[in-house]
Amino acid sequence: MTDAALGALSNTVSPHVPAELVRDFDLFDMVRDGEDIYNAWHELGRSAPPLFFTPRYGGFWVLNDAVLLEQAFRQADIYCSGKGIGIPPNPPEVPACLPIEADDPYHKELRRPLNIALSPKGVAGLAKRAREICIQLINDLKDSGTCDFIRDFSLKMPMELFLRLVDLPSSDREYLLGLAHETLKVADPARRHAAIEELNRYISGWVDKRLAQPGEDFLSTVVNMEIDGRPLTQTERVGYMTTLMLGGLDTVGGMMGMTAMHLATHDAHRRHLREHPEDIPAAIEEMLRRYPLSTFARYVSRDSELGGVQLKEGDRIMLPTIAHGMDEQQWNEPLAVDFGRSTRDHLTFGSGTHRCPGANLARVELRIFIEEWLARIPDFAIAEGAVLSFENGAVTGLKSLPLTWSIPQTENAG
Repeated sequence: MTDAALGALSNTVSPHVPAELVRDFDLFDMVRDGEDIYNAWHELGRSAPPLFFTPRYGGFWVLNDAVLLEQAFRQADIYCSGKGIGIPPNPPEVPACLPIEADDPYHKELRRPLNIALSPKGVAGLAKRAREICIQLINDLKDSGTCDFIRDFSLKMPMELFLRLVDLPSSDREYLLGLAHETLKVADPARRHAAIEELNRYISGWVDKRLAQPGEDFLSTVVNMEIDGRPLTQTERVGYMTTLMLGGLDTVGGMMGMTAMHLATHDAHRRHLREHPEDIPAAIEEMLRRYPLSTFARYVSRDSELGGVQLKEGDRIMLPTIAHGMDEQQWNEPLAVDFGRSTRDHLTFGSGTHRCPGANLARVELRIFIEEWLARIPDFAIAEGAVLSFENGAVTGLKSLPLTWSIPQTENAG
């Protein structure tokens, strides 16, 4: 980095930040192609302080310790979401991603219809659709003997389910996937903001249609809901639907990619789940613990102390769930996968009042994927010579995952 660049970054370090806690940490540039992002987070947990400050993206504290992460998630009145969770922060004109970019009691009111739709009962109704989509996608792939799992499956299944949930055209899937990538995986503010604005325009058009002609879909439910005796504003409606699209797409698809990568490289685990499908739910929890994806941002609502460090009102902090999953003080051999491990306390879905409302649906989608994939493609591997590359940011993910498998040979009649 040039001296000028270092000087510009130093301007984002406030006087109350101790110099020994400053690290030039870039969430979007942690590894090179072929390097493992989880190894990088594990090493960061060993080498960096439990709480440190990066001058990147306007300046953020980074929680690098499981205990501190649990504390911050629980104290939503101090470490708040209502002024944005973006890294870097979105400009004020961008509609808030609701309900996550809201604080209680407003946040709780906004979540009510979502909690109903994504309750265990509500998710049970979506499971049949999810299984139909999953089976169709696998059947389209299995006779080819190869696929890019990210492109051909893990981005398609969650998005198709979302589009059916809100009754939007399947033909828009690739367009929306591109906008989601720009929004979640690109550090450049201009590109991110352009993608967010385009996505908001797209959603706003459909909001207007559902206001004029409501249907039975969840989009109609949201845009016609009331809060505190008033209808939502257009900005609230658009922000709400944007959150659902991004949350339901990238995190679930990314988790499927990590799971497929693991099973492709661990024959014993793949064989165990094939022979003992009753262990799939426990395996999913361990996969969630081992391969968390999301980094949330919060702002500090009042002067406080965290881990012996003084934080000031207005400071911003990163809450990387990967740091929790890779913490050696929290988990014995965190890089290892153990289906018998107790994983009740993982933070992959967050914790506290802002805990991910889609956790039930994510678990169902992951279970269906594992069941149906192993039933149709029981043995598979990463393509020879493939170099895996990770994208990091608000959501971690694989850029691609080339898989290969043997196609059963059928005997010719006669």
